[in-house]
Amino acid sequence: MIDEVLAHLAQLKSQESVALASLVESSGSIPMSDRAKMLVDGRGRVIGTIGGGCLEAEIVTVGRDVLDSGSPQMTHYTMTESQAGEHGLNCGGTVAIYTERISADTADREIFAAVCAARALRLATVVVTRLNSGAQAQRWLLREDGQTVGRGLGSDHIEARARQEAASMFGRELARLVDVEEGGRLFLEPFSPPPVLYVFGGGHVGAQICRAASAIGFLVTVVDDRPMFAEATRHPEASDCRVEEMDRVFDRLTVDGQTYIVAATRGHEHDEIIVEQAIRTPACYIGMLGSERKKLILWKRIVERGGDADRLATVSAPIGLNLGADTPEEIAVSVVAELIQSRRGATRRIWKTKEDPMRQTTPL
Repeated sequence: MIDEVLAHLAQLKSQESVALASLVESSGSIPMSDRAKMLVDGRGRVIGTIGGGCLEAEIVTVGRDVLDSGSPQMTHYTMTESQAGEHGLNCGGTVAIYTERISADTADREIFAAVCAARALRLATVVVTRLNSGAQAQRWLLREDGQTVGRGLGSDHIEARARQEAASMFGRELARLVDVEEGGRLFLEPFSPPPVLYVFGGGHVGAQICRAASAIGFLVTVVDDRPMFAEATRHPEASDCRVEEMDRVFDRLTVDGQTYIVAATRGHEHDEIIVEQAIRTPACYIGMLGSERKKLILWKRIVERGGDADRLATVSAPIGLNLGADTPEEIAVSVVAELIQSRRGATRRIWKTKEDPMRQTTPL
């Protein structure tokens, strides 16, 4: 849903304004993504989601207030598990949601348009928002190639701190909220290009991996040396299907730090060829179907031919979380679950929540 929110912000029409609500801080178990965003327009129409239930209804009301006043608000919402159940949420926790007005004639629209443009170029960005008490936020875009968009954050010291914090966030998923010495806080949001997944092998398992990974936002390319197994009709969810010989296939593929590679070919010899080439690329994830015994045999041969043993150690094999999967569909679930784990990190932050429910909405 974040793609839909970004696209709408980038394409705001003249004199159009919307309220943008962003989750900036959370603790405990929460009923939304860590990157939740929602837009509310003047007619009360909603794009995206901030979690559903009573919380979302509350933020729609806040959004209308922000559109009328032009003043941003920070909403703190805390609920116990029992309160969450009564109001339609599926868990308790505490969240802070920042709601602001974005207009077509402001620099903010330019920044969100630049985020979309960078994603199309497969460039990672970090949007830094300076949350100032009692004033409209200042926003600045940093690109991984060093370019910036926007008027800055009003202070050389603050901008240096923003660059320092953003340096480790390019290509990451989780946002960060940081206090700054001169007052206020910096909300840093990384925006990466959509992850690309190359599935080598268009057989039964490869087809199911393609289907499951496409459903969660991966741009999947299925590669096979057999034309009938690399057809669009066989893989309707795929972004692309390619018939390629495996020995030099990576000479013809684009691989970057947001690329995932799965070797699921019809034979050990093909998997070996794929893995040996894949470890020379900057792919963030490489995995191979098969057994531990198969892996040891293949790894030994690859190292004997000069393959990087340290890079081989990062390859996930046998691929997939240990779910006891048996059918192609179940194997695909275990594989894609591991892709999610790699992309998102092992665990979500869990903090102890307060016992008493509390909601407080304040202007900044």
